[in-house]
Amino acid sequence: MTPPAIEPGAPDPALADPMLRVLREQHPEVDVVVLPQTAPAPTVAELTPSQRLALAGDVDASLDGLLARITASPAASGPVRRDGSWHTDEWDQTWFEAYAVVGPLAEGDNMTLLRATAAALVGLGWQVRPVPGDRPRLVGRRRGGLEASATVRPDSLVLTLRTAKVRTAEETTP
Repeated sequence: MTPPAIEPGAPDPALADPMLRVLREQHPEVDVVVLPQTAPAPTVAELTPSQRLALAGDVDASLDGLLARITASPAASGPVRRDGSWHTDEWDQTWFEAYAVVGPLAEGDNMTLLRATAAALVGLGWQVRPVPGDRPRLVGRRRGGLEASATVRPDSLVLTLRTAKVRTAEETTP
């Protein structure tokens, strides 16, 4: 008895991708599953230049509040260098990033300040978690898309606050 004829299916989507095609050819025993992209790319808010300026001011104020809490610690004996700037990616999305470097610090004070930073962020309502790796650091997130990170250097602590991505809208005058 002959088996029923099998209808040819759709072409293998893995063959359309150069990397997956090589994987398929070199390792036929591996099952490659290509899932469709079902969710559209997230849209970002459009802000006028004056709104972007206000957003940058809010980030600077948040960094001021965080620094006020952690520099009250006796471990924060070094000076604080600060800066902030706007960045743009290849899709014309922008974000504001403000950072502060506390140091130079005495040996071991960088870890004390990292712990103080975690406590300060939690006290200010952030969700904070440590990041695994060879250099102690932590990241935090707050409602509204604001992100924070703190990284230990040998003799300093680096704090960074970053907004969610936005697009620049034209400001209309009435």
